[in-house]
Amino acid sequence: MSTEASHSSNHPSPPGGSAGLILLLSALAAGPAAWAFQLIAGYGLSSLACFPHDTPSMQSPPPGWGSEHGILLAINLVCLLVALAGVLVSFLYWRPVSAEEAGAVVNVGEGRTRFLASCGLLAGLGFSIAILFDTAAILGVPSCWSIAS
Repeated sequence: MSTEASHSSNHPSPPGGSAGLILLLSALAAGPAAWAFQLIAGYGLSSLACFPHDTPSMQSPPPGWGSEHGILLAINLVCLLVALAGVLVSFLYWRPVSAEEAGAVVNVGEGRTRFLASCGLLAGLGFSIAILFDTAAILGVPSCWSIAS
């Protein structure tokens, strides 16, 4: 008996081939990728503003960098939205399969859907919290030229 024939029509999980593996993997990767981009872009932007050469910039602020906090905040908010979008997609895939019994025999692909969606929820929420903590640092830590003057 094939997996298609044995798959009950009222089962909450889609058959193995139609679970949207690409979308699930994208949702799983959204949080970590957004956090990594936020971290790298924020560090690069801040360090370039403070250390354009070998010595720190003591100008107040360096030419063209007056809106550094606004740019960093915008980067963080966009990354937070990406991470939360991954959480939403993971939740939409997890909700129909969350009621499955842990010991139940499932068709190929059904356990994968629940596992990837659960991991996407955990990763997305965890990295969303990390992005929020980094956003608080932007709002609370003064720029390097504020400290130097």
